Amino acid sequence: MEEVARPRALCVFSWTLLAVGIALLLFLSWGLPLHVFFPLLLLVPLALLTDFFTFQVAESVYLSLETIVCLFSALLLGPVITAWTAGISVVLDELFILRRGPHLAARSAGMYILMWLAGGFAYRAVGGTFPLTQLELIDLGRVLFFFLVTALVNRALMGIDRLLRGFSLREYLTRIVPKTLLVETGFVAMGAVMAVAYTRIGPIATTVLALVMVLALVMGRQLVRTSEKLKRRVTVLGVLNYVGRLIGASLELDRLLDLVHEGAGHLFDTSHFWIALYDPERDELVYEAFYEGDRRRSSACQPCELDAALASYIVEHREPVLARTREEVEGLPLRPTTVEEGESPAAILGVPMMAKGKVVGVIVVQSRRPNAFDQEDLETLMTLANQAAVALENVRLFREVEEGRRYLRAVLDAVDHALVVTDTEGRIRLANRAMTALFGISEEEALGRPLTEVVKHEALADVTQRLLHGEPTGSEGVPVKLSDDRALVAHLAPVTDAQGKRIGYVMAMADVSALHELSELKSRMIRVASHDLRNPLHLAGGFLKILIDDLPDLTEEQANLAQRVQANLETMGQLIDDLLDLERIERPQSTHQELVDLGALVQEVASSQRLRAELKHQRLEVEVEEGLPQVKGDARMLAQAATNLIDNAIKYTPAGGRIWVRLWSEGDRVFLSVKDTGVGIPPDDQPHIFEQFFRAHQPGVEEVAGTGLGLSLVREIVQQHGGEVWVESEGVPGKGSTFTIALPVR
Repeated sequence: MEEVARPRALCVFSWTLLAVGIALLLFLSWGLPLHVFFPLLLLVPLALLTDFFTFQVAESVYLSLETIVCLFSALLLGPVITAWTAGISVVLDELFILRRGPHLAARSAGMYILMWLAGGFAYRAVGGTFPLTQLELIDLGRVLFFFLVTALVNRALMGIDRLLRGFSLREYLTRIVPKTLLVETGFVAMGAVMAVAYTRIGPIATTVLALVMVLALVMGRQLVRTSEKLKRRVTVLGVLNYVGRLIGASLELDRLLDLVHEGAGHLFDTSHFWIALYDPERDELVYEAFYEGDRRRSSACQPCELDAALASYIVEHREPVLARTREEVEGLPLRPTTVEEGESPAAILGVPMMAKGKVVGVIVVQSRRPNAFDQEDLETLMTLANQAAVALENVRLFREVEEGRRYLRAVLDAVDHALVVTDTEGRIRLANRAMTALFGISEEEALGRPLTEVVKHEALADVTQRLLHGEPTGSEGVPVKLSDDRALVAHLAPVTDAQGKRIGYVMAMADVSALHELSELKSRMIRVASHDLRNPLHLAGGFLKILIDDLPDLTEEQANLAQRVQANLETMGQLIDDLLDLERIERPQSTHQELVDLGALVQEVASSQRLRAELKHQRLEVEVEEGLPQVKGDARMLAQAATNLIDNAIKYTPAGGRIWVRLWSEGDRVFLSVKDTGVGIPPDDQPHIFEQFFRAHQPGVEEVAGTGLGLSLVREIVQQHGGEVWVESEGVPGKGSTFTIALPVR
């Protein structure tokens, strides 16, 4: 229902107009014979019938063919019967067909009565006759004067009505009045022709003529409607295209919502406009925008219960809702509530916004005017909603990407290590602040440039060349020594996409100068301590041997004590040797690289250990595959690794046991395994067996001498040669263990 600026004044005006018109009409009808009113039985239904053929010339302004019927009636029967015809037909039309209420019915009936009475008496005053029998020029002039007086009274009363409603009187007089007068001028000739035809040729011919005229008008009206429909369709498509381009390019939520409202404002007559976004995680609607007319209300504004219920209903059922009249609005399967000021909307249209088969939100529009929306409007709003849904999904994805980028940036900048992400061609795509601090170049300057231009270092240049050839297949470390004696370790790893395709590399450069200095200090301390301890141990061992040789026969207890002292001295000596070996192995520069024949090396090591096995009545078997490929490495270190494994097998295998040493190749690796029938290793101890100073807790091995460094030496040696070592054991005495070394073929 449209807003009224002065509703009380309009009500008084409407009912006063009706009272004056009825009083005047009753006064003029007093004393007329009853048969004069019989034509009303035909004229009133005919006026109601022609009222269906209506033209909208402006907002709330309509013209119908009823004017022709009334003019025809006036020229035949005079103004009184015409006033009764117009008054009765318009009351029936307003109350029962258009259902616009008693106020509008009173205003329209009073206005129609007065204007036809005024026009009829003005026509008679200038010499017009009833009925009209000829169409001479002067007769047409009188009829035109009749129409002008009628139209003048009509426009004057309508002007007062629109002024009371709050519309612009100037716009009505300058834009609407000329257009309606031009259209109604054609009705003058039709009414006059029909009146003369009725007096000359009778009612049947007049009826045929009227039907032809009505048919022509209907066809013209249909053409006008078709033209207007096509124009509207073109306008709708143009607006949708324009708004679609704008919202598709917008990544700001508020701007996007304003664009959607702007597009809806061009397409629909809306008093209120809602956009609510649906959050599936919380299962709630967030009302992002509420427009009242062209004004956007604050985000703190909450929707009325009707809109909230309607939006929830649309989300739940995933279908649009169209209510054309207030009765349909009140009949919606929702909670019976109203909008502000206690007045429910006269028409509502709500549609879901769908993206990828999911509801992302709801658009709800409402109007105070009944029949403001139709099925075509629903389809148009659905199209607009789908465009908005795609744009909202883009906004959501953009926000997620931005949040992910900010989160990644925060994580990268919080890392102390310099991080650089490159593509497969070695060009920098991402870097953190630590990289800027380390190399003195900002991320903006580094992006897109080759890594070798940003970090000019021989080791990194070699890494970059390997990147270009796609060589690194897994994570690896590269030592980097800077000119200021700082030591870095560059950890390199490939980056793959969801399909496993390599798309780049990530390099983390850690400053390990402090660790490097600590390692050097540890190595010096081990070397110094080992040197200083070795001499006292040798002296103690020599003195013990002299004492044993020079003393008279020792008692059994003394001999045991001497033997235990000598064993501990040997253990300490072995510990010193192992520490020195471990320290030497941990220094890469100490590794001597050469081609090694592992077959001959294993045979030599097994021969050197065979005597120890035979002394314990053990059987040592060696199986070496013929034609083994050579490996590249340090022969002395590899021999030590094999020696440690065979020595452990002999120590932890009881007398009478068996030991198998097997050497073979598979693919691009050579395998060495040492299997025994000893005490085995408990499953809980196996993950720690290669740690320094660790010894498995297995019953029966307490008396076996050892430092806990032998297997850790084996692991260090194997890793220095790019291989791996592992153990397999059930932890059951008698089933023993199997240690296996895998070395790459060079």
